[in-house]
Amino acid sequence: MKKAFVFIENQAFNTLMELAARTRERGYTNLLIFRKMQPHEKERLNEYEQQHRHPLFEQICEVERWDYSRLRDLVEEMAGKQPLAGILTVSGLFTADGLLGASVAQIASEKGLPSQSVDGLYRSNNKYLTRDALRHAGLQTVDFGLATEETSLIEHARRIGYPVILKPINGCASQLVIKCENEQELLQGYRSALKKLPRSIYRDLYACTHRFADKKGNQIIFDPLRTMLVEKYIEGPEASIEIVATESDVIPLLVHDKVLVSEGDRVVYEHLLVVPPVRFTQEELENIRRYAVEVAKATGIKNSLCHVEIRYDKHSGPQLLEINPRVGGMLVTKSLETMIGFHALDAMVDLALGSFQPRPYPCTTDQYGMFTLYPPHAGYFERVEGLDKLNRIPGILSSTLLFPEGTQIHGDDEEVFLLMCWVKGQTYEEIRDIYEQAKREVRFHVKKEAPAR
Repeated sequence: MKKAFVFIENQAFNTLMELAARTRERGYTNLLIFRKMQPHEKERLNEYEQQHRHPLFEQICEVERWDYSRLRDLVEEMAGKQPLAGILTVSGLFTADGLLGASVAQIASEKGLPSQSVDGLYRSNNKYLTRDALRHAGLQTVDFGLATEETSLIEHARRIGYPVILKPINGCASQLVIKCENEQELLQGYRSALKKLPRSIYRDLYACTHRFADKKGNQIIFDPLRTMLVEKYIEGPEASIEIVATESDVIPLLVHDKVLVSEGDRVVYEHLLVVPPVRFTQEELENIRRYAVEVAKATGIKNSLCHVEIRYDKHSGPQLLEINPRVGGMLVTKSLETMIGFHALDAMVDLALGSFQPRPYPCTTDQYGMFTLYPPHAGYFERVEGLDKLNRIPGILSSTLLFPEGTQIHGDDEEVFLLMCWVKGQTYEEIRDIYEQAKREVRFHVKKEAPAR
């Protein structure tokens, strides 16, 4: 009897499909526990089945709740029908019922299968616990505090010193990341965020009140809908680094230089990334790699790809912005494959099987870049103009429209990648020119209100 791969996921449908295609190619049966599917997602699965003459998933269980006991019972039922080879989630973010990745890790461990670390997942998904883990390990980190009401908010900010950053303790997509230059902006940002969090696209993410111990053993109750992290604003050029954490080791893979980043009122936007980096010396790059490895070790992450974001302060060196226990977004998987021959999705499967084997990862010196174009605002995405001209620009290797025309999209308080491009140039300046030309050619038509039906 074939062994089965169980996927438990509530977000990343496209990546989920790619992972499932790989496990099927390896001879496994795919079983899926997923949220209620959107019509275009069902259409994608139907297209796959028509093309390959078999379904991608032998069983799909759509759920509305993500509590651990319910998930465990579903996996137990699946395991009673055929042996399991691995259990895998893609994003594993917080839900209203708990940290999904931690539930998946616990279930996999109970089944005797390779798993991520429950402790590591909490300390990397909760940004307060991340800072606490770094401080406990003696690693460089900015001053920070947990604002549970306005009194503690002001006390932390005065101690830290302005400017400070406000951010949700378990946020994603740079949602509601607010820079505050003074106490007035601090209070305005805090009050605005607390009003927006319950109505945001990620409201289920923030609805998870959870209890977890800091590194001193103090139990803390975190309520993401009523709590914000306050931390010192970090100056300097920004970079990200992909790493892989095995059961016993942490290996740096590839550094991306975020050459164009802008700070909106409530969101930080990443526009253009290049690789190899163009703004850092070899010594600085080595400092980034070494620091990222120590950050991952401090949080306790294992059996996971990791995405670490830093800013390089000219006085103190690399400073952590955040760490995520998953591969980076945009086109990072394409970059890993092109630059160092690392196939991120295959590595995720290998980590879930316990068969991942690290090797040397030499990097090509060719200059590549990735950029994203954002919608002008949230609303009904009517159509896009200029894709034909975009794809004829020399140096454009691929372009991907992430949301189909005729769908509702967000993007007022968070990063929403609408169009992503992978490019190659002789120099960074050439890649920058390609990006600027793409901005001129492409136009998104987004109505703030959906058409009446």
